[in-house]
Amino acid sequence: TMENGQKKISELFDGRKIFSVPNYQRAFAWEEKQLDDFIDDFENQDVSREYFFGTILFQERNSQKSFNMIDIVDGQQRITTLVIFMKNLIDKLEGDEEEIEILRETYIQYKGEPKLHVLPQDDDFFQSYILNDNPFSKDMIRTPSQRKLWFANDYLKKAVERYSQKELWELKDKVEKTKVLTYSVVDSSEATLIFETTNDRGKSLTNLEKTKSFLMYKTYLVAENPETKLAQIQERFRGIYRDWEEMEGDLEEDSILQYHFIAFERWTSREFQKPVSSIKKQINESIKVDDNVITSEFIDRYSRELQESFAVVKNLYNNPPTEFQDILALQRVANYYPLLIKAYKLDETRGKEYFRTIARLLEIASFRMYGIRRYKSNAASNRLFTIARDFSGDFTKLKNELKELLNYYCDDAGFRSALRAENLFHRGSGRDTLYLLWKYENFLRTSEQPIARELSIDDFLETRQKLKFSIEHIAPQNPRESRVVSDSGILPKMTEDFQEKYLHSLGNLTFDPLSANISKSNQDFEMKNQKHFAKAPFKIQNELVGFLNPETNKWDETSISQRAEKIINFAMDYWDFNEDSR
Repeated sequence: TMENGQKKISELFDGRKIFSVPNYQRAFAWEEKQLDDFIDDFENQDVSREYFFGTILFQERNSQKSFNMIDIVDGQQRITTLVIFMKNLIDKLEGDEEEIEILRETYIQYKGEPKLHVLPQDDDFFQSYILNDNPFSKDMIRTPSQRKLWFANDYLKKAVERYSQKELWELKDKVEKTKVLTYSVVDSSEATLIFETTNDRGKSLTNLEKTKSFLMYKTYLVAENPETKLAQIQERFRGIYRDWEEMEGDLEEDSILQYHFIAFERWTSREFQKPVSSIKKQINESIKVDDNVITSEFIDRYSRELQESFAVVKNLYNNPPTEFQDILALQRVANYYPLLIKAYKLDETRGKEYFRTIARLLEIASFRMYGIRRYKSNAASNRLFTIARDFSGDFTKLKNELKELLNYYCDDAGFRSALRAENLFHRGSGRDTLYLLWKYENFLRTSEQPIARELSIDDFLETRQKLKFSIEHIAPQNPRESRVVSDSGILPKMTEDFQEKYLHSLGNLTFDPLSANISKSNQDFEMKNQKHFAKAPFKIQNELVGFLNPETNKWDETSISQRAEKIINFAMDYWDFNEDSR
């Protein structure tokens, strides 16, 4: 049995102790800032003074093969980093081979058994490529935590390469003499109690971790059979961490926590801005009136539904419906996440058809309200959050509420007027105009002969400088700088009236032909030979010649006005939220 209290790191690792990260814990998460602090703490330590590494919380398990198996309940980020650091330091040590081998047995592997096992999904990677130096390529990285483990290994390896042999041995002494305060417990209940009251990690706890800690602590206090209930919560959070690790998006875990609170908890004003505090308050008030049954039921429901929300978000990102991809492409999702999560969860149709209809309405809202009408990002957010909170599965009612919202903020007259704005090019970031042109290009590809493959969302989201979409003026302010027009003789005079009313309007905007690339072109696409405009595999480009003023054969105010109306009519139809099918 490990004794509680203060001890040196060398004493902590000495002997037959084998440490493991329990599978309900989050994966390795330290990044450069925490690694830098870790190095600085040891570098700046005076070898003659005591240095305190922090508190580590352990839970002992049954021994195996004469090894003392120990779970790290709190402190796994520090212990994992310490093992990686010591491995790289030991690799660089020269001199006393017997002592170096003892160090390996102490910190890396004892009698063939690794001294540290990380989470199961990362452990083989950790043992094979970090502790055992097997040939490695970045293609072998399968999870974000593996990427962070490899980064930590590379970072710490470069750090120790800076030291001389004398400095390396001094650093080894500093590490081994560093003090830790250990708590060793035998069951989850006791571990939970201590974790909640003594937690101190190198990286600040996320709200999700605070929530897990609090729920476990309160379960310990109120449950009739805390071991069973604690195991259940641990398993749910294991699922939450796994889903978040496997999610192919960049949504923060604390954001999902907040969106879940907005969608599924009964808030009245702005409690959703601090979901952890709100949950704590609700549980503590229940405990005050000595209603342990209700408290246990609340914790059970909340933890179960939270796990379900993380699973929903993972499914959305890893198998995104087209409508959800479009919302992501517009880069304004925060107001919609609570409703998207809840609609997806409550839609029991096989193909999530109800959800897709709701997502389509939200994409229309994003484009019409925030993109074209330029409402601020917080406009209607409270209304959208309230709709999400109150939605209980009536999709017809939900559709009508969203249509009412759209009609209030961006009715057809306001939408058409905004599309006709003389300075559309300068409204917003330009992403929405690009989005409109992308959708219009695909409309032409699927409705006008010859039919061609649509441009994909990957084409639209391309970020490489030479390949990404950009907006170009057909008639530019300086005719010599035109990328679209190859015959400058068709351009109008750049009068003050033209610059004010037509230059930056929708009818004079298109894709930059230079953004054409192999991924956007295809063999069945016919590029017209035309002397007036630069060739590109875009129908939006090929149709320009049809808008030349027939009387003057020029690209002028008439051309721009007629083309604008065609695009606007397309937009009014494509982003129409009153269709019966919706």
